[in-house]
Amino acid sequence: MLVRWKQFLRELLRRRVFRAFLLSFILYKSVFNSFSADYFLPRLLESFLQARVHLETRCFSLFFGFEFENVRIETKEPFPEENLLQAKRLALRYQIPMLLLAKLKVSEIALESAEIHLHERNQIWNFATLLKPSDEKKEEEEPKEPLSSLRTWIPVAAEAHLSLKDVRIDITKESQPNSFVSIEDLNFRFDLVTNRFTNLPFDYTITEQIDQLYLGFNPERAPSIQIETKDLNWKQSLPIGLLLDWNRDRDKNPHFLFTSKIGSEQIQFTYKNKPVTFGAVLSHHIEYFPEEDKVIFRDIALSILGDRWLQIAGLANNVTKDNRHIDIAVTESKINLEPLHKLLLQLDGIVPKIALGGNVSFSGTTVKGTGKETIFSLVAIANQLSISSSGKTHQIPTLLMNLGLGVDFSEGKSKSAEDPFPWLQSFFIDQCQLQYNGIKIDISGLMDKGKQLDLDVSLENLRLVEYVSMLGGTTKAKVLIRAKDFSNLPVQLALSVERFRYSLDRSRSPDSWLGLFGDIRLFFSGPFQLAFLSIPKFTLNQKTLSGADALALQFQGDVRLGEEKNINIKPLNLSAKIPFLLQTVPLFLKEKIAPLQSVIGDHPELKIDSNVLLNSKYQKVILALTGKIPGLELSDLSIKMDLLRSLAENEKIQINSFQMTGYENILSLKSAGSLEKKGGKSPLGPYFGNLDLNLSLKSSTKKNLLKGISFSGNVNLSTKIKDFDIIGEFQSDHSNIHQTNHKCPGLECKAFLVEDLDAKIPFHHSLNWTRKESLIVGDKSQFIKNYGRTLEPNLKIGQIIGTHPSIPDLPFEYVKRQGTLPGFSARIDYQENYASIESLKAYTLDGLVFGKNIVFNVGTSSPSQMEFRGNLQIRDIDLKQLMAPKVRDKIADGKLKADLNISVRDLTEPVANMDLFFSIFQIGSDFGKSALNVISPQNFLIDRIADSYAVNTIDISLSKGLVYADVFFRRSILSVFINLEDSKISQQRMPLANFLKRARSEIETYQ
Repeated sequence: MLVRWKQFLRELLRRRVFRAFLLSFILYKSVFNSFSADYFLPRLLESFLQARVHLETRCFSLFFGFEFENVRIETKEPFPEENLLQAKRLALRYQIPMLLLAKLKVSEIALESAEIHLHERNQIWNFATLLKPSDEKKEEEEPKEPLSSLRTWIPVAAEAHLSLKDVRIDITKESQPNSFVSIEDLNFRFDLVTNRFTNLPFDYTITEQIDQLYLGFNPERAPSIQIETKDLNWKQSLPIGLLLDWNRDRDKNPHFLFTSKIGSEQIQFTYKNKPVTFGAVLSHHIEYFPEEDKVIFRDIALSILGDRWLQIAGLANNVTKDNRHIDIAVTESKINLEPLHKLLLQLDGIVPKIALGGNVSFSGTTVKGTGKETIFSLVAIANQLSISSSGKTHQIPTLLMNLGLGVDFSEGKSKSAEDPFPWLQSFFIDQCQLQYNGIKIDISGLMDKGKQLDLDVSLENLRLVEYVSMLGGTTKAKVLIRAKDFSNLPVQLALSVERFRYSLDRSRSPDSWLGLFGDIRLFFSGPFQLAFLSIPKFTLNQKTLSGADALALQFQGDVRLGEEKNINIKPLNLSAKIPFLLQTVPLFLKEKIAPLQSVIGDHPELKIDSNVLLNSKYQKVILALTGKIPGLELSDLSIKMDLLRSLAENEKIQINSFQMTGYENILSLKSAGSLEKKGGKSPLGPYFGNLDLNLSLKSSTKKNLLKGISFSGNVNLSTKIKDFDIIGEFQSDHSNIHQTNHKCPGLECKAFLVEDLDAKIPFHHSLNWTRKESLIVGDKSQFIKNYGRTLEPNLKIGQIIGTHPSIPDLPFEYVKRQGTLPGFSARIDYQENYASIESLKAYTLDGLVFGKNIVFNVGTSSPSQMEFRGNLQIRDIDLKQLMAPKVRDKIADGKLKADLNISVRDLTEPVANMDLFFSIFQIGSDFGKSALNVISPQNFLIDRIADSYAVNTIDISLSKGLVYADVFFRRSILSVFINLEDSKISQQRMPLANFLKRARSEIETYQ
């Protein structure tokens, strides 16, 4: 037998195949053994890593894997000789021969009794220094589409086992002093066995390839956690358990188990030297039974500080079929905020102060339904909820909520305007009552897809001042929606504010009542894409506390949205009752409105129709306004405007038409043209103008205009604005203007009549005026411009009649017609911002007033740039006509002759900047005595002088607010006894205020 065996070995050794196999086996064992691994493997790893590697090999096989003991990895600079990893056992076991049976098997991946030390220094972690830097630059690869599955082409089964046992992880950060984290006793196990597959998908369907799955994270023993930082010190064993067990064929009884428990009822730590104790536990227990196709949710619970905040239980049947059914409910819920409040008291000084109270419960909340429709029903009850923080308290005494949603995620419909939530089949709000800080909110609603959509919201006792400091009052509101779907939502709004008030410019309005009522229709072109807004009716009313109407606003219209927006308001009616409105506005507005009451009247009204078109290229506005302004006795105000604004780089406003009419079309204002931005200095804000303006008053008969003013005739003002120039002409043809206070005849009658006004005055005003040499210094044109001819007057007034200044209810001719000649005439020219008046002639008081060399410099229309100069000659006017009859009879001679020269520069202070010379060279004795009394205070000597001398000439000058006066006398018989040097009396440097005071006192003696 032994001989045969030797002969068989001899013949076997002679074969080449066997010799090659034997040689390969010897070479394989010479390389893949524990001794060579102990020598070569650390050196091989150190050639790729910046670390020292120590290990003891127990198994080193190319076909069956590796196993090492006493593994240690030490880092180098900048962490010299620090242990990054230290483990008692490290194993990677697999079985390559199983590939012959078309099976991928990883028998074991294990890490046991290991310590991992993570260390950070200078923003660098020790594990980041393991790999040696590479000098080769990697070429950027084009991104590839991620794989959705892995195809093996031949049926393959897989098996893998991973475990971590007694692992410890330490984390140290030097960038945060005294920062250390340690987790001990980490245990993890993962087992996976699949069935045979040729295609492995990378989505949720991968679960169909799993036969067995086990995942356990510390399911039996709690890990120990230690955290030490500057403020926090925590060391405790904290349960963090997770278990997932799935076996399709466990004794032919498939089973799925998923459980967890995280947290503890007693968690204790120290934060900023203050002990803190609380408890929080999250746990769940879910089982799946494939033979019944049923999932049981035995317990899903959250406990905080000993209270079961939430506990859920239920089941789901036919989970893998189309007719699946789910029934889950909140079986217990008790959220008591009092223990949480006590916990926050422990953290006083650490967290902001906050006070909590009350309780909440979600018991009764359910999820029920099938695969086609699932009903979510939320039940919430709260009592005496209170949250206080930063001086603000939020109180919810009562909350009752019962609402539900019906959803269906199976159909996968796309969103639309009618159905923005395709998955939402229905909803209902049986009860939603909330009280918050005194506010009462009540909501109810119902939605049945495609059939009904109802929502009612009511709100009471909302105090505006708690949310907007500038507003006050108590608000009550109600909103109703009745629709078929979400594409067309009609909204009814009713809102009222009791004791409404507001603050403006440090003043507060009195209390009033404010009401807002409206119907609004919202049209959507896509899911909540508002395309059209229709307002059939909208009303805003404000009343005083006594119930009187102060302000009323009503309008209707529509708004179209999109790339081109269109706002159409037809009509908007605004009505105000000013006496009552003044009782509702703050002092700041009252001071501005009250002076206008006499102008606008007690009950002004406006009606506006407007159409506004907005897009990226232009804006177009068409406006029609009508109104009544009682203070102006204007009952037919009409304004029409058509305006186009271009939004190009050079913005342009095109006024196609503008027309304003009133007083039965007596008053008319028309305009057309454009305003354009051209850059550089511009005359009208940022714009250059090219406008035509025309203002006219035309009536063949006497018609009322403003309050107490009537007009007849034809007045026209035409103007052309071109860049910096304003050119135009003022014309009047036999116009008459009458003004009265409606108390004539009578003692309180005040009237003023201007009759036969004829004018044709051209003008040219420049908006680019620059200051030139002052006209009041000297102007030689006044000597030569009229040489050889006199221009015709272009302003004529037949006569001016008014109420006598001293005699009530008596007409008086201030300007008197002279047969066929007008009582007033003048030549007015306005060129380059200068108005010159020549040949002024006025017949008044049975005398004549001449004016010449009158120039008014408008300049830039700023008072500081304005100047005035003029000469007047007064001839034979009779001042007695201004006196009452009793006074008039006592005056022997009231005739007056005088010359007046005046010039003013800078009209911001006209008196201080005025130079005036007034020379009276003929005056009656009575008025002469009065003039002497004004110039010099009355005394015995002055009385004797007035009796001894007759006034010959009076010269009065005004310069820099001081009056200089000289009174020259003619000798009489009494002058033999009273001798006056140089026959005059002088008064020097008399303040103007004293002069006017004496003049007023002297005039009162005549009255």
